[in-house]
Amino acid sequence: MAVKTDHKITQSPSSKGFTLLEVMVVIVLIGIMASLIQFSTRGNDPVEKLNHASARFSAVFEVAAEYSMLNNIELGLVIEKDSYQFYGYDGQYWSEIPDNDTFTIFTMEEGIELVLELDDLPMDEYSFFSDEKLSFNSAEEDGDKDFYEEAIDTEEEKKKKIIPQIYLLSGGDITPFSITFSFEEGGIFDYVLETDNGEILGYRVTGIYSTPLTVEGPYLDEN
Repeated sequence: MAVKTDHKITQSPSSKGFTLLEVMVVIVLIGIMASLIQFSTRGNDPVEKLNHASARFSAVFEVAAEYSMLNNIELGLVIEKDSYQFYGYDGQYWSEIPDNDTFTIFTMEEGIELVLELDDLPMDEYSFFSDEKLSFNSAEEDGDKDFYEEAIDTEEEKKKKIIPQIYLLSGGDITPFSITFSFEEGGIFDYVLETDNGEILGYRVTGIYSTPLTVEGPYLDEN
């Protein structure tokens, strides 16, 4: 007599495929490691120094934009004359992004300066995150100097002082901007600042509402 048996095929957990999110996270991590390795060495040539500085910024910015979308978090970028740093928004304050050295403050080599230009936006610059900014600024505007000076010494008020110039939103939008990487006048590379045609030695990184960014250089027409 023939015996009928039912065979049920089960899939072991180890054979489960990767989700799209997991794949994208891996890609972002690879991008972070690649950016750190690729731009860890710098040449002695002035053009190479500016090239590496602008290329590193562009790579890290695009990694940050991916990080923002994958983690559904709004990021902000603070640009100083000789440095830049990414911050995360927790719904109330801007603060440093933990456990990610890629987004911590990065300082330019001696003599390299950053010049930021922002396009006019069709929105109030405080429309996303600024209830605390407005309340903080009111103390200074009201002339309460003693209160203002005492308040900025607290950790909470220090967080309120952080006002990014560039936003990277979780939906993929970014603040339109351009940043020029060049040498400061009177610096160690002053002799290569400008050509006979009025061009300056520099690289310009531009973002228009979304990534990828564009990079121009090594000589920029300033006329």
